[in-house]
Amino acid sequence: MKVGRRLATGAAGLTLFAGAALPACADEFIGYGQAGAPNSWALEAFPVFQHTSPNSNQIYSSFNPAYFTETGFTGTHRDQFEFWINGSVGYANTHGAPGASGFGGAYPNIGIEYYYNVIEPDRPVGTPGYKTFWTSPTFTVTFPNGSTKSAGFGAGANQYSYSFNVNNYIQIGRIGVTINPVELTYATRNLNATDIGNGQMEHLRGGLSMTLLDIAGGYQVRDDLFIGLHHAYSIYSAAASDFEEMREGKIGPAFSYYGLAKYGIYISGNLNFDYYTSSNLHRSVSFTMALVKYL
Repeated sequence: MKVGRRLATGAAGLTLFAGAALPACADEFIGYGQAGAPNSWALEAFPVFQHTSPNSNQIYSSFNPAYFTETGFTGTHRDQFEFWINGSVGYANTHGAPGASGFGGAYPNIGIEYYYNVIEPDRPVGTPGYKTFWTSPTFTVTFPNGSTKSAGFGAGANQYSYSFNVNNYIQIGRIGVTINPVELTYATRNLNATDIGNGQMEHLRGGLSMTLLDIAGGYQVRDDLFIGLHHAYSIYSAAASDFEEMREGKIGPAFSYYGLAKYGIYISGNLNFDYYTSSNLHRSVSFTMALVKYL
């Protein structure tokens, strides 16, 4: 059974789609994929504002404490583990859905990332001849949020999901690129049933979604600032799903700012514009950020 275009383009369908697909939408940022400060804690936030034409908006952020180990498998600073606990709170339009609240919480998750410095630099960062290459496999488990509402932020997110990707960071001279070739997310069946019409109740399954060529790269215009572009192409409900497949390509300017590094603060952001959407999706524009404070 597939939830077809009629439901997927209505208010309920949009929130169900968002609940099933949102965990696959996380952006890369310039500089991500490198290890953090050894043996340290950090507070991280990832705020997002998204406007979808003609009149849908959502604003939300995930928050988490993260711990970076001193070393990894090698016993040196060439590799490292990061562990985190995360969750999101936010608001999304309900467009008059009966009894629905726009505010909510979603996507409580735990994750682990392993960083390994494949090519170690032998010159100061940003100088001619500087080169480095980090790779970092990442695995995340997301838990149900317990929501049974039909619209608003968190609707449709009452299920388990599992994500895997491999981040990579390459810098040569003053050009730095973070690239995630493929991110895979599998969402299980929703724990609560949804009325799909005529009183028929179904536990809908999000199935497999993927993001391809999630890339954030740029030029180090100053020692504390990268300016560049972000790109990602997502295929939602690509397989084993009760939802109709949906596709979205987005691109836009990106930055990473390290001018507050002496305070342990790092800021990155992407402004994304849809350059392609499948016929069952509306165009959108979004602004995403990553805010990190080492403790």
